[in-house]
Amino acid sequence: MNTPSSVKILLVEDSPTDALIIGEALIDISEFDHTLTHAESLADALAHAQKTRFDVVLLDLGLPDGNGIDTFRHFRQVTPDTPVLVLTGLADISVGLVAIQEGAQDYVLKREIEAALLSRAIRYAIERHRALTALAASEERFQLAVSGASAGLWDWNLRTGDMYLSAHFREIVGHDEDELPNEMRAHYEIIHPDDVERVMRALRGHTQERHPYDIEYRVRTRSGEYRWVQSRAQALWDASGTAYRMVGWIMDVTDRRRADEALRESTEELQRLSANIQHIREEEKTRIARELHDDLGQLLTALKIDMTHFEATIQDKIDHASGGALRNIYGLIDQLVGSVRRIAADLRPVMLDDLGPIPAIDWFIHEFSARHGIAVHAQLDVNEVAFNRDSGTEVFRMVQEGLTNIARHSGASVAEIEIARDEPFCILKIRDNGRGALPDERRSRKSFGLLGMRERAARLGGELSVATAPGEGFALTVTLPLAVVEAPDADAAGPGVVKH
Repeated sequence: MNTPSSVKILLVEDSPTDALIIGEALIDISEFDHTLTHAESLADALAHAQKTRFDVVLLDLGLPDGNGIDTFRHFRQVTPDTPVLVLTGLADISVGLVAIQEGAQDYVLKREIEAALLSRAIRYAIERHRALTALAASEERFQLAVSGASAGLWDWNLRTGDMYLSAHFREIVGHDEDELPNEMRAHYEIIHPDDVERVMRALRGHTQERHPYDIEYRVRTRSGEYRWVQSRAQALWDASGTAYRMVGWIMDVTDRRRADEALRESTEELQRLSANIQHIREEEKTRIARELHDDLGQLLTALKIDMTHFEATIQDKIDHASGGALRNIYGLIDQLVGSVRRIAADLRPVMLDDLGPIPAIDWFIHEFSARHGIAVHAQLDVNEVAFNRDSGTEVFRMVQEGLTNIARHSGASVAEIEIARDEPFCILKIRDNGRGALPDERRSRKSFGLLGMRERAARLGGELSVATAPGEGFALTVTLPLAVVEAPDADAAGPGVVKH
């Protein structure tokens, strides 16, 4: 024991004989020196204790101003930090035991007082009080640290299954003491069913293989809501390597888990948006390529016809030309260049700004017939269909692409164009008397021209169908919903409005 070399003792005893016996016993103690102060009443003892810090108090419970256990309680209330040895007679042993339960270090029978016994009791009282004070201070520091970290403590006796749960532990999991008893089994019952096996595996890994115990899992609160907690702990092992105690803490990490989940969902949404943007960019590139293909196809088709006439004319010139007549070839070349420029100018979509879709279609049909030698019969009685700008552009372009495909692929001499109102749809039909194709010839069905027309129809909420057979020509039908095609206000729709 680490007893001070000099001990300050307060003896509270109203009997002169008992005081003399105790004083003589103290003189015979050789383990430490002492300074003795004697008080004959509780009031006198309290006055001394408030002025001087004593290492130990020898307190008789039967005093003129105090009686039994109340004497100790009063003294303890005034001087809680001083270790007390209770002096009792044979009749007061039970009172001495009660005093120990309420904080006294020990009790000593007056009739058995002798130097060795008294020395051991004083040294034990001082050391026990010092250890309890240090433990209390340590627990207080730990509790302050844990409270600052918003953690709930748990202490599990693996041998008995008992588990101490702190008040803050119960606060975190949302249960009162009577709802969550100090048993490990009770804690298991509030763990989310999907997490129980994972928690048990982590506990076994720590207690049996000494892996670190640090896990997050869900616990059910009184309201039935599940909250996320993080739990860390450290076990103690005996000499045989068997874990017998495990102490740890939990923290509520629900807000962090929700924030992490929200961040993950936001990241995934950004990735989806990025992928969609990239997909849209690729679709836009494909659409532009098809637009250029269609325009270039119309240009080359017209140019091929003009080149046929040009080749025949220039060959005739060469066959019959003299030196001077050959100079006329340069004039033909100038005519060809002018033809190319005129055909390219014919494709400009600005026609819609000036004419509207139906007049622009009329104009294009006239130019197409003159250039390709294909008779086009048009029925454009749309029964007051009011095209908005977007739908007018798409319909005009579909007519362009349909007629260009006829000129390039069908070998037809006659084509028919029909635009009609058939509630609740606007119907566009393009037919020819050309060579046609087998129904399963997918190449023609997936050509750039047809794909472009399908995309335009889809943008207006409609669809395109194909009917064809060898020798029976090729027929396209585009069905468009009037709700999309028509402008909201027919009178304000501008030049795209057609009325007959």
